[in-house]
Amino acid sequence: MENEEAVGHFGFHLVGGKDEPHPKDPAIQTYVMSSALSRSANLAISSHLMTPAEIDRFISDAVATLQAIRIDAKKALATANR
Repeated sequence: MENEEAVGHFGFHLVGGKDEPHPKDPAIQTYVMSSALSRSANLAISSHLMTPAEIDRFISDAVATLQAIRIDAKKALATANR
């Protein structure tokens, strides 16, 4: 089984499952588009996540990190514009 879904600049791939020729446990890997020209999310930003808790932890950590980057980036821009 392989499934891909993207929203905006982010997405995920679902791999594995019992319908594979060599079955393996299903897992999710999150992706980001590597450039504005990308048509799909193609740069992996996570390992294979195999449980809902792993997905929640990864996404929560990513959101917190992006929030910190947002604050730092705005401060840097404000400083540069003085």
